[in-house]
Amino acid sequence: MASNIANAETPGFIGKDVRFEEALRAAATPPPPQLPPLWRTHPEHLPLVQPQPTIRDVQGTLVITPSNDVGRDLNTVSIDQEMAKLTTNTFHYNASTEIVSRAFDQLKRTVTEG
Repeated sequence: MASNIANAETPGFIGKDVRFEEALRAAATPPPPQLPPLWRTHPEHLPLVQPQPTIRDVQGTLVITPSNDVGRDLNTVSIDQEMAKLTTNTFHYNASTEIVSRAFDQLKRTVTEG
């Protein structure tokens, strides 16, 4: 997003986006209930259970941002769309940090008063 904004006036620049929502959602979903232990009888058999991804396993996917509004200079960045994304991300970041800050304050009060 920042690179798209920085290159909004660069001729021929193609906008890009990093998407990781689906991978993050999969990592945050609780694993299914445990089945009884199963064993493979041969090492070339398929694994019986797919491992649950963790937050550390999350990798973003680089996506070329589609645009129907390509200028004469062949730049695909829409500064209005990029600024809207930036505003949304800033709002989400501020809300998240406020929630975490309040949780730590509550924990701190609990420890010091207990």
